[in-house]
Amino acid sequence: MSRRRARWIGLALAGVCLPALSASEPSEWLAQMSEAARDANYRGVIVYQARDRLETMRVVHRFQDGVELERVQTLTGVPREIIKQDNKVICLLPRDRKVTVERPTPKGLFPGLTPERVAQIAQTYQFQDLGTARVAGRICRGIAITPRDEFRYGYEVWADVAKAVPLKVNLVSRDGAVLEQMMFTEVEFPATIPDSALQSELDPTQYVNVTRMAAAPVPQQPGAIPRFERLPPGFRVTMRDVRPSADGKGTVEHLLLSDGLSAVSVFSTRREIPARVFQGVSQMGAVHAYGRMMGTLHITVVGEAPPETVRLIGESLRTQPESSAPSMILMTPTAASAGTPQH
Repeated sequence: MSRRRARWIGLALAGVCLPALSASEPSEWLAQMSEAARDANYRGVIVYQARDRLETMRVVHRFQDGVELERVQTLTGVPREIIKQDNKVICLLPRDRKVTVERPTPKGLFPGLTPERVAQIAQTYQFQDLGTARVAGRICRGIAITPRDEFRYGYEVWADVAKAVPLKVNLVSRDGAVLEQMMFTEVEFPATIPDSALQSELDPTQYVNVTRMAAAPVPQQPGAIPRFERLPPGFRVTMRDVRPSADGKGTVEHLLLSDGLSAVSVFSTRREIPARVFQGVSQMGAVHAYGRMMGTLHITVVGEAPPETVRLIGESLRTQPESSAPSMILMTPTAASAGTPQH
């Protein structure tokens, strides 16, 4: 008996729906698993590993009446919870914690990919079928998302064959090393999930509630306007947010750039009085950062991307008078980025 035939028989004995496995091309399977991560009911335990950090979390995810609701509880380290309702994120943190760190969840670690977005990222990534493997005792189909250049990392995504929900996601460097990993160690797909499973059990008097909403467009502000002379292929500005600075004496502008899969943040803060600020390139695991002064603006670029990417974005940023620019963000196409669809 051939190895290929033996594998198909093994899947059939496991009760797997074979047509779902064989009918989809890698690009179709990516869109299907992304939709399932939002629209399916599931709960289980996941392990998240990055560099020397290892965390275990319990995840409950429900999609009901068009509303997506998710609860994440840490099972190791300091107790904390994250509750997501569509574009609203609530973090419950110990009151002595000064910094909010939103840990990845199955949907958060792997962004939503519509068929249109899959077609978009195919310009800068290529897809490869990795076959099948077992994750949390279930048969999964794997897809490798490999970058076509040096400006982004790759992914390996393994999704449950029967439910299409991603159960394992690897962030992979250009040399094939796993930089981050999210993996279910146990999972189930109940038909219904009660409200009680999505309610926090933490004592509200001992925790602080930090709520964040998706940033909304803001009016143009007077002063200099950011412009990128050149961006890595496929990257474009997808969000702009302006908020008060930590000291309340100014504002911080946040630009989010994405190629449809990877994301890089650009923060600019005006500093009228010179101060010691971060400049150059630094690294923390898969995250690289680049800082520079541009006149009185301090620019910080941060993202899960190679150092060449954050440096190119930071060094390409320019300003020009508001009167000569029709919009807040201007991106000049180059030979590298021309032809990339803009949103």
